[in-house]
Amino acid sequence: WYTSPLFVIPAAGVLPFGSIFIEMYFIFTAFWSYKFYYVYGFMLLVYTILTLVTICTTIVAVYFILNAENYNWQWIALGSAGSTSFYVFLYSIFYFYYKTQMSGLLQVAYYFGYMALFCIGLFFMCGALGVWGANIFVHKIYRNVKID
Repeated sequence: WYTSPLFVIPAAGVLPFGSIFIEMYFIFTAFWSYKFYYVYGFMLLVYTILTLVTICTTIVAVYFILNAENYNWQWIALGSAGSTSFYVFLYSIFYFYYKTQMSGLLQVAYYFGYMALFCIGLFFMCGALGVWGANIFVHKIYRNVKID
């Protein structure tokens, strides 16, 4: 059951989201409540941690998939790394209902439209990092395999 892509893909997104969700509050507050955001160095550190954790969890997910003899690892790497954006979107729904006082169709459409665009961009950014890291991993482990 733990080697099923339906389990591996969502489970691999939990750790990268856990590494950024505290900083997401400050970024959302700066963006949606018009407050100033001063700690760009810390945001760079959080981005670096997100990059490393995304690559590492994607490598573990691909390893589980390859052990189950499922060799379609590229799409699973993309989905497992990009699934972080699903959790960010869920957090944005929580933030909208509990931290903002937005109401009206235009504000709701504006908020969720921008958050959907942000999460799509985050999906492709994290997905590209995950596929890149998993590609290096797969090439390293299969480099010395010889078929006789």
